Amino acid sequence: PHLELRPLLRADGSARFSLGRSVAVAAVQGPRETKSRVKEVGDRATLEVVVRPRVGLPGLAERQLECHLLRQLDHIVLHQEYPRAQIVVVVQIVSEDGSVGAVAGNAAFLALLDAGVAMRATTLSVSVGVHLGGEAALPGAAVLLLDPTAKEETDCDAVVTICVDGTREQLISCLSSGMALDAVAWTNCVSAGGKAAKVLEAFLRMSLQKRLETFLRVPT
Repeated sequence: PHLELRPLLRADGSARFSLGRSVAVAAVQGPRETKSRVKEVGDRATLEVVVRPRVGLPGLAERQLECHLLRQLDHIVLHQEYPRAQIVVVVQIVSEDGSVGAVAGNAAFLALLDAGVAMRATTLSVSVGVHLGGEAALPGAAVLLLDPTAKEETDCDAVVTICVDGTREQLISCLSSGMALDAVAWTNCVSAGGKAAKVLEAFLRMSLQKRLETFLRVPT
């Protein structure tokens, strides 16, 4: 994975996150005054998520991803800190080669972090490809593939994007496609995704710390 903070200077916060050949750029506008009184809430901020595809107009896949990201970000943003304000997160898919949901989710979280929006926890996303092994396979006897490419997703029976609260170690939201999973396979999928999210969090913390040290380094 690779991350870049503040690639867009005109946004209040932005981030670019890539995983292999999949790249997403997220921009945050706000917290700011709502443009319409209809969207204003007296005691908290309203959150809006927009996903733009690489080419063409948004379709069903983008709408599903927007709902998934809204659940993820709505869980961590401290809305009460910004009464009557609006926070808009726009995610642009730059390139696609699998694990798009995870790339978009991580870019959106990092953009909120860059914007200085108050949050209660760290939420990171991981995509898991699942090979069920056919009808003769034992329940839960599935092969899991973390962060699959587009070709690997095609070969999988199901693909699940998992968003985990790193502080409470609980599942916040998931986005799945393909065949239905039994309880054992689903539990294994969530467990593997949670462990991968911890590794990703450690990597991001280390990367951000190095960037901060470089920024604060005083030339001698």
